[in-house]
Amino acid sequence: MNDFEHFEFDISAVVDPQSTVSDDQYRVLRRLCIPPRFNNPSGAPLKRGLVVDVETTGRSEDDDVIQLAMLAFDYEVDTNRIIDVYKEQAFNQIREPAVPISKEASLVHKLTDEMVAGHTIDEQEVEAIVNQVDFVIAHNARFDRPMVEKHWPCFKAKPWGCSWFSVNWIEEGFSAGKLDYLGAQFGFFFEAHRALSDCEACVGLLAQTLPTSQKRVLNMVREASQRPDYLIRAIRAPFDKKDLLKNRGYRWRDPALPHGKVWWTISPEPDEEIAWLQSEIYETAIDLPVHKINALTKYSNRMWESL
Repeated sequence: MNDFEHFEFDISAVVDPQSTVSDDQYRVLRRLCIPPRFNNPSGAPLKRGLVVDVETTGRSEDDDVIQLAMLAFDYEVDTNRIIDVYKEQAFNQIREPAVPISKEASLVHKLTDEMVAGHTIDEQEVEAIVNQVDFVIAHNARFDRPMVEKHWPCFKAKPWGCSWFSVNWIEEGFSAGKLDYLGAQFGFFFEAHRALSDCEACVGLLAQTLPTSQKRVLNMVREASQRPDYLIRAIRAPFDKKDLLKNRGYRWRDPALPHGKVWWTISPEPDEEIAWLQSEIYETAIDLPVHKINALTKYSNRMWESL
């Protein structure tokens, strides 16, 4: 629980408190309204987090950023309680990309080439914000981090976490990890695929307590960022095993990229992952490369540079 709600009104304002219908028979969705303070400080040490979201011309690595939003917040190191959220200092700017916006992307985020034409994002302003924070989080950091590092090198110096892939949402009782779905499960909705709205939704999610582990989402994200992870490449995996790899979460690296033409994943348990590959993919013992990574390179294309 948090000291302050992330809604503008109580459920009793729309649901009759005298109703005889049990509250396990319905759900109420309320529009997310991030408070400037989630919890009163206890005097414990604080650090500053930054939620980042981008909208782009498409979903491939060749696409470009057209909108960058950032929302900073303070959190207690010991309890993972979010304290203040700096809504009035939120960053939200658009830019003209190097490639046209695809029709599919425009249908999602509603931005067009005409809307972003002539706009630029202030690099010094981005740097000033990023340099003040201790930790950067995105919901799907493996997409957002490479995108922002193309344009703003200041992001490379910060440890990153991901609110999607740091939590085992299935174990916590959820069927998916998409932000709008998770928001609905925690009782809120928002304007999805708008960069700043997505940032606010991510902060709202980080403040929630998970039903199974009883940990805050921010706690899980920080724990995941602090443990070592391993880049594992399924080199020369048989073509007919691609569906097995995809279903396990492996991604295909484009042949045009350095160390490309390979299925790969990130795992905190390399021995377990190698054993699965040997059993299910290669059906024999095989030596595969394993590379240790940390929060400074995780989700970044830079983790491929030292291979």
